[in-house]
Amino acid sequence: MPTSRRPANTPPVVFDDAAWGEDLTRVSAAGREVADAARRAYEQDGVPLAHLRACDSEGPDGTRLQNCVKVYLPQPHGRYGVVFAIERDARGKLRLAFAGFGLRHPARGSRQPSVYRIADRRLNP
Repeated sequence: MPTSRRPANTPPVVFDDAAWGEDLTRVSAAGREVADAARRAYEQDGVPLAHLRACDSEGPDGTRLQNCVKVYLPQPHGRYGVVFAIERDARGKLRLAFAGFGLRHPARGSRQPSVYRIADRRLNP
């Protein structure tokens, strides 16, 4: 694994490989490319703080994403998104834990869940 270049004030990012793999099955090849490139960068360098946006604690679609942040991919206003839960590790340090990847807003009538619904299901079983 490459050496981290993550700035000291940028929290580390933790991915769940099974959840990541599940989410990538729902998107196109282009979506997987965007996702994989972002994951590589985030694991090595962290998520640039300027890219993080707060999630609504309670979304208009009924999702509950308290203590979560999101990133649009590709930057700055991409159609895909990643949701991270803000957590503390065993030493009390903050980290971003992967909660979901997918389309931010699937087409109306689509059966595909939004990244926000995916994250909500994982965080609020």
